[in-house]
Formats: sequence, C-alpha cells, structure tokens
Amino acid sequence: MARGTTLGEAVNQLRIAASFDPNPALSINVVEQMKQLLREEQERLYDEFDWPFLKITRDVTMEAGSRYYDVPTDLSLERLQKVDILYGGTWVPVERGISLDEYNASNSDDDDNRMDPVQRWDVKDTGTAAQIEVWPIPASDGGSLRFTGIRDLAPLIQNSDTMDLDDQMVVNFVAAEMLASRNDKAASSKLAKAKARRETLQGRVMKTRRNTLNLAGRPMDGSSCERRPPLVAYVRTP
Repeated sequence: MARGTTLGEAVNQLRIAASFDPNPALSINVVEQMKQLLREEQERLYDEFDWPFLKITRDVTMEAGSRYYDVPTDLSLERLQKVDILYGGTWVPVERGISLDEYNASNSDDDDNRMDPVQRWDVKDTGTAAQIEVWPIPASDGGSLRFTGIRDLAPLIQNSDTMDLDDQMVVNFVAAEMLASRNDKAASSKLAKAKARRETLQGRVMKTRRNTLNLAGRPMDGSSCERRPPLVAYVRTP
C-alpha cells in the first residue's frame, strides 16, 4: 500500500519487517511499542519535509477593527507558508513581518487609522494563544484572508486510524531501528530501503516544481511579481 494504511495494518507490516512472528498472539507484548515508534517516525518524517499532499487552504473572514485572528484548527502554525487576501476580486499576497516601520506608518495600538487591504501579517502571542496579527487594521467587514500551509497530522491512536505518510517508508525506518536495537545485521538493509523510498517520494515532488510563469504572468511557485493595490485609508474621527 502507500498512504492511508491503518495503524493496525502498519503494525502487522512491522511485525514482519522487524522479524517478529507475524502471529499477533506471539508478539502482543511489543504492540504498544510498535505503535509508539510508528507515530514518532511519521512525525519525524512529517517535520523534515513539506509533503505537498498535506497542503491545504483555509479562508477566514475579516472584521472591521479586528487586529488578531485564530489560526485554522487543522493548520500547523509552524508550517504556515503564505497568506493572501481577496481584494477587488483578485487574490493579493500579504507579506510576513510587522516591524516598527509599519507601526510608525499606522499604529495599530491607537486604532485610529484603519485601511484596506491588509498588507502584512505575523504570529503574535496575545496572552492566551498564538494568533495571526494583520496590519494595518482592516477598515471593512467581509474581507477573505486565505491561509496556505501544511495541515497537522491526523491522530494515529486507534487501530482504525490511518497514516498520512507512505507506509513502506515509515515501517522500514522503524523496522531498521528495532532490528538495530537487537544487533540484527538486517537493520542496514532495512534502513537503506527506507532511505531509498524517501528519496523516491521526495524526488517525485521536486521534479514537478517549476519556476515558471502562468498565463496571468505570475510565478507558479506562488510568489508575486506584480504591484500591490494601493491602500485605502479610513480615518476614524472622535
């Protein structure tokens, strides 16, 4: 199989790959260890590479005067790749980073100079949780803020839970670790198979990436080569 293998199936694969008896009744004492190792290995492989099939987009509706927004619950904050805003019927990139230069131009703490569209974003600890801050503070309701990034891994606790990453890659890495702990000479071949599988899967992803322009004249990698729309300021009066 590949992706979508259940935890129970992965444990059965691991029994064989790590040279345990495939009869569940004869290796039941290591099942929980196997499950934990599978979870940890999938998390390690998830952390080290942006697997494109885990990329998602989530839209958040902005409100006039709202400076902070929650990160969508299934989107990993550490793997947030880009933010765009729908303005005038066009998706416009919002740059990351809010510095003193921005606050000097429009001080969000005063909230007396709201503008559309928002131009920048950053992560900020607001005291209770990490949220997304936008600058300048939006002047209008209803704007759409689109987050693009790598989603969190699905839970891998119950036997019926499914793996997000390739089962052969994960199982062989774990089998190599378990075999090495027993000084089994087969550990090196399992590790080689795991690395080869990872290189194959990541290589397929890299081959599809092209630094070219689409029909709209924008880079296919999602970056922007066009001018931003002008800010429209709404000065609040007492």
